[in-house]
Amino acid sequence: MLYSSKIKEMNIRATDGDIGKIKDIYFNDNWNVKFAVVDTRKWLPGRKVLLPLHVFHPIQNDSEYVEVDYDKDQIRNSPPVPEDEHFTPDDQGNVLDYFGWNMYKDNAVSTGGHSPLVTFDHPDLDQQNVPEEPHLNRNEIFTNDTLRSEEETLDFKVHAKDGKIGNIVDFICDENNNWKITYLVVQNSENMTENELYIYRTEQIQTVDWFEKDLYINDSVKGLEGTAPFTDKNEILSSLS
Repeated sequence: MLYSSKIKEMNIRATDGDIGKIKDIYFNDNWNVKFAVVDTRKWLPGRKVLLPLHVFHPIQNDSEYVEVDYDKDQIRNSPPVPEDEHFTPDDQGNVLDYFGWNMYKDNAVSTGGHSPLVTFDHPDLDQQNVPEEPHLNRNEIFTNDTLRSEEETLDFKVHAKDGKIGNIVDFICDENNNWKITYLVVQNSENMTENELYIYRTEQIQTVDWFEKDLYINDSVKGLEGTAPFTDKNEILSSLS
């Protein structure tokens, strides 16, 4: 099932009660979501709680909450993570040591039958196999696994081969594909008074300048001529389901 940022509106439910809502998600440069940051609100003030995605149960249709496999005490006793800094390899390793390593699988590419509005073909991403016992060399695994924040990436400028298309306004994740970010939702920069939304596969991305907040895709502005844009995010999810 595909989810946009609306997942942040769902409550996170431990085995013994609600703990808050998702505040942010962190993904690597292959657009694989690794962790969720939970806003624990009044239950656990002053703490940033980092949960790996494998502790989440599959989300039921029309559900208003997401279940996790741990109780409140187990989550309260999870390793602390820095409040205003990016997570280091040790931070990631400590959290995964605590919650277990069974999140690692082959990085698969979505093969759904629906396609975004594009004009070029896009090759599959290379798959990467993870060692069976990653705790033995976890620092090596995480050295090049820089985590990116969804909140920090929203509003990045999206450029095609022949000009700027717009700005990122949402991500769409595939729960059935290890929560991989499979699509970007881009707001047309030529019309900021109305919703003119386009979607692009993350496989189309050629380069990202994380410092300048620019993202370049293998497509063209000209290719959008005559194409009707989406007008809201629910319409996008409906078209892909």
